[in-house]
Amino acid sequence: MKITNGKIYETVKEAVGEDSLKVVEFLKDKKNISDFKIAEKVNTDIHEIRNILYRLYNHNLVSYYRKKDRQKGWYISYWTFNKKRIKDLMKNLYFSKIEKFTGRLEVEVANRGNFYLCPNACVRANFEKATDFGFKCPECGVVLNHQDNEKTIEFLQNKIKELHKTNGFAKMGNGFKIGNGFGNGYSVVMNGNGHNVGNGFKKAKSSRKKR
Repeated sequence: MKITNGKIYETVKEAVGEDSLKVVEFLKDKKNISDFKIAEKVNTDIHEIRNILYRLYNHNLVSYYRKKDRQKGWYISYWTFNKKRIKDLMKNLYFSKIEKFTGRLEVEVANRGNFYLCPNACVRANFEKATDFGFKCPECGVVLNHQDNEKTIEFLQNKIKELHKTNGFAKMGNGFKIGNGFGNGYSVVMNGNGHNVGNGFKKAKSSRKKR
């Protein structure tokens, strides 16, 4: 997969925040640039720049070393953008989305046709919770309406399909196997973290042959 500037910016924006893009754009083809120089070039307060840099550092998107300024007597940090980290971060974000949507889908399928929604959108509860509430909203007291969640299930299935089609990580492992038996033609089995999707989800067969 070719890591374009567009993919770099999109990934950094999602993981770190849009305000970090100005720093990445300035740093991406440079090495060992001081935080003061970065602040000057992107016309941003040094404290804000340091905040952004440390957020990038938390995702291993930048590295730095410190050197004492002989004239001023304090330490200055010099930063370098780690472009090689982008692909790993893209992969992690991808599987995180798969896990999030699959977890939500598991709940929706397990409670198919058994959700209740406040007309004022205060709460959404499954049958068990709605019973505990006496089928009245605990926030505003209005009677809860029964909700057909088929569209929610379809939406989540389509989101997983979309992720599978638009990313190149599905075949890279990381504890996920993506097959084609999920409800109406799509399946996701999560086994790397000990979480197996049930409630009508079809588990992918292992390709390992018995000896």
